Amino acid sequence: MKAFATALLAILLVALLLWRPWEAAPPAESQPASSVRAVPVPPSPPQAGLSIQEPEVAPPVAPPAEPKGLTPREIQNVRDAIDNLEFVFRDYATGLGGNPVGTNAEITAALRGDNLKQLKLDLPPDSTVNAAGELCDPWGSPWFFHQLSRTKMEIRSAGKDLQLYTGDDFVR
Repeated sequence: MKAFATALLAILLVALLLWRPWEAAPPAESQPASSVRAVPVPPSPPQAGLSIQEPEVAPPVAPPAEPKGLTPREIQNVRDAIDNLEFVFRDYATGLGGNPVGTNAEITAALRGDNLKQLKLDLPPDSTVNAAGELCDPWGSPWFFHQLSRTKMEIRSAGKDLQLYTGDDFVR
């Protein structure tokens, strides 16, 4: 019986090696090439009286390596604040499988327990929340959160001038 099983296994292996399904070519299309053709569709012209307006958004300005006009202490405070935010986002992602999404106020609410698992996280030390429910940087300006992917988020501080996308912004 053992010899029969060994012989059967050997025959199956030889058949598999001769057949080689992993090298099979993909099947050819069954329809003739002339029966189906893609025809490009030109874009429709805008309707009369309607104009397309581009949103008025300032293009991002790459922040300098060291923001100007800040003391070393201020620079360190913002770096520490961003580090602490990243730790909270890491803990959130561990518990819920990704970063919170939405506006600053929605993200702050999610960190405070308004999420699918009702997971409540401690906000970073020395962080402040304004009247609109937004987490704020050391100067009292709301952080700007930009979701890059499910697990990666850009955090931006407007800096000392309280204006986003200027030379004193902190970005990580």
